[in-house]
Amino acid sequence: MDITNNPNEIAIIVALAYLLAGLVKGIIGIGLPTTAITIMTFFISPLIALGLNLIPMTVANIWQFSKADNPKEVIVKYKYFAISLVCCILITSFYAEQIGDDLVRLIFAFAVLSFVCLQIFGFNFKMKPNQDIFWQGGLGTLGGLVGGAASIWAVPVTMYLLMKNVKPKHFVDASGFLITIGCIPVSIGYIATGVFQPNMFVFGALGSVTAVLGFQFGEKLRNKINPKTFKNLLLIFFSLAALKMIIETLIKLNIF
Repeated sequence: MDITNNPNEIAIIVALAYLLAGLVKGIIGIGLPTTAITIMTFFISPLIALGLNLIPMTVANIWQFSKADNPKEVIVKYKYFAISLVCCILITSFYAEQIGDDLVRLIFAFAVLSFVCLQIFGFNFKMKPNQDIFWQGGLGTLGGLVGGAASIWAVPVTMYLLMKNVKPKHFVDASGFLITIGCIPVSIGYIATGVFQPNMFVFGALGSVTAVLGFQFGEKLRNKINPKTFKNLLLIFFSLAALKMIIETLIKLNIF
């Protein structure tokens, strides 16, 4: 679907995708770009979805991090993760447009499946305190390599915070910071290479509004529904959508 020829349809898709994605993030604390991009790729190309995702992802995570108990402490504590993440995203985000829709779709689909496996099977490895800088640098680098190409670096962030066995509120605060800080270099790369275009700004602003509304509603629902059941249904949807993207891409590439 062409963003310039179908502005009304794009507006509806973006508004609903980020309303649902914000709802998901409000309930379980993660999953906004994963949910929104997954939904949008049913209707538009992955590269357009990456561009449209830029503003809502940034706004929603700034909103999340603004509610952190001690933002300065979080920044200092995770500075090595942030530095490695930013440096690698700044490099890989310049290649998203070059690798094209098919490879972006595959990278995104495999990242989503990795996220699903992490949530289903858990991650019980616990780091030693003296290994913290090593894991911050290593998983920050991994997040940057995947994040620049597909706008999803939540898997390494989640792995790292699970390895630290942080409390739920701290998980929300730290993930909000690390996703927010990654938005800076990915914005530079996407704007420079044309993945994000000026005509996407209005749609991104619309998505930001519905994402925040969904996030606030999700926070209110957090204690009224069973988060585990909700998460399981969401993971099933992610799995089916990712498998669909992989199969469609392989067929398009004549691998099947």
